Amino acid sequence: MPAESKYKISGKCSNSEKMVISRRMEKKTTIRHRFINPVLMWFLVAIGVFLAFLYVPAMDVFERTFLGSLVFVLTICYWAYFFIGSIIVNRKAALSVDSIDRLVTEGVYGMVRHPIYSADIFLSWGFLLVFPDLKVLVSVIWLTLVLAYWMVLEENALEEKFGREYREYEKNVPMVIPEFKKIKK
Repeated sequence: MPAESKYKISGKCSNSEKMVISRRMEKKTTIRHRFINPVLMWFLVAIGVFLAFLYVPAMDVFERTFLGSLVFVLTICYWAYFFIGSIIVNRKAALSVDSIDRLVTEGVYGMVRHPIYSADIFLSWGFLLVFPDLKVLVSVIWLTLVLAYWMVLEENALEEKFGREYREYEKNVPMVIPEFKKIKK
């Protein structure tokens, strides 16, 4: 069996058979990783938002306030910091897991494992504070659920790709909400 393969193949197989099986398994993994694509994720979000605006009645869920608007401005700043910070540190961050060739743990990735998704979720909830409509609430909940599910898919793919190194990273860095004690460092 080739040393670079991460798949363990047992049984009575020759080295060449083990190599072929290993390549097939790696190819299947690569194909699965390609489906964990931000374009598909945002398409699912868009469908949900479209359906919410089509079928959910327009109704204020709470009173819009100045404080809510102020919090929205803060979520815009949070979004800009984490989104731009993730692109600066890792230009491949917005692409599929398959295109990521190294585990990035510095910069905003040292604060949260999914800085872009974190920023998008915070921004969407801030948006709700400025536009407190039931349609927006349903859309924000849908976006949060899709992104949360997508983060789990990505986590599984990244753990499969980077192994122990990613599991260590998971232990030390929160998934979405930064720990403020780590930000001070």
